[in-house]
Amino acid sequence: MGKELDIYKLHKPDRTYDIIDLDIVSMADQIAEENNLSFREAVILAKFGFPSGKTKIADIVTNGFSCKVEKEALKQAFDVNLFANYLILNHKAYNALGKYLKVYGEFIPLRCDRELILFNPLVFEGEDETLTKKAYLNGIEDGLKSLSFKTDKHLVFKSYIQGGTALYCNAAFKSLVNENNLSGLSFNSNLVSIFA
Repeated sequence: MGKELDIYKLHKPDRTYDIIDLDIVSMADQIAEENNLSFREAVILAKFGFPSGKTKIADIVTNGFSCKVEKEALKQAFDVNLFANYLILNHKAYNALGKYLKVYGEFIPLRCDRELILFNPLVFEGEDETLTKKAYLNGIEDGLKSLSFKTDKHLVFKSYIQGGTALYCNAAFKSLVNENNLSGLSFNSNLVSIFA
């Protein structure tokens, strides 16, 4: 019997706001303009290329993304914000986590009225296929019933089977967040839960 893995799915705390207004459309607009691409090509990069890890943001966008900080999110004053399949770090969080995270992804500057940086994880962990089960509804695949990974060696990582649309971490990352008193993340040991 192998050792029990200590892995968590990252969530936003309940009743929180997205920190920035950057969505697929605004990302795609900026990508298309900077790279002389069609809007359709830029949407494919933003929606599939970046989350899947097939394309690095830094290879496409040289000066980061322009965005606005959401007023309601400012009241939360979180240090780390889960934003889709990215982490948004403030200055405190970047100073605490940056040196550890840099081997797991890329840091992309955000041009907004706050000092924020987007972290795009590029590491994927292989699933343990014997313990990962798909869910079905009326005979149609409907997400996952269970999810398990082969190792817990990476601080932050994504799942191949989910196409990079969710973020996971190990106990060491959770400890780093707690030891540095960083707010904004919830850790759930139920890896298929949609709730914090």
